[in-house]
Amino acid sequence: MKTIDLTLTLRDGLLSFASHPPIEIKEQSTFENSKHRYQAPSEGFESRMLKFSDHSGTHIDAPLHFIRGGQSTAEMELEKTMGPALVLDISDFKGPQEAVTAAMLEKAEAEQGLQVTTGDIVLVRTRKGQWGDDGFFEEYAFEKSAGEWLVSRGIKLIGLDLPNIDINHNMTREVHMDVLGANIYIVENLVNLEQLPRNKRFQFLALPLKLSNSTASPVRAIALVDEEPAGDQNG
Repeated sequence: MKTIDLTLTLRDGLLSFASHPPIEIKEQSTFENSKHRYQAPSEGFESRMLKFSDHSGTHIDAPLHFIRGGQSTAEMELEKTMGPALVLDISDFKGPQEAVTAAMLEKAEAEQGLQVTTGDIVLVRTRKGQWGDDGFFEEYAFEKSAGEWLVSRGIKLIGLDLPNIDINHNMTREVHMDVLGANIYIVENLVNLEQLPRNKRFQFLALPLKLSNSTASPVRAIALVDEEPAGDQNG
């Protein structure tokens, strides 16, 4: 079993989305300022103060993010954050200023020989660039038809490699409304999707922190992929 880390590294100053504050990771205690309180062999201890939006880095949206009265991250159903997953790669035929459509998802499904079914986790690779490179924050994400397609397939979680599942200037946030309204969770800012197999399922995991009244949570998103058995070395 191979583990693939799909998570963006959180660092001091990281800005995940223009309307959210940058992450702050500051020294609280250090070996130098705490060592006087300890005895050898201890040299003191290190700890950090963290300050960030609940939508920082690779994160999972809870329904409460856009649905009044929806689940907070503390109330999310954990079984929906893990399980069988597949990646739909549309990076060969989606342009930066083109929205993800239902037709694109169906095309990837057919070309990869996969079928999205009830209870699946679906990850979508929309682009070939790296997180945060030129044009990243201007890239178009999903239009309404793509969200409706995912809801119609009965999936439990959708993940993508962009910071917003909706097109940024579409302030109706209709994809968030449709998907979260169906109690389907959203993971944004995934990385390393190019490392995932295109022709078979794998296991996915993205557990939220148990934060009361929180609308999202940073996650450590990983994929567990069965490695192909080694060939017969004597053949």
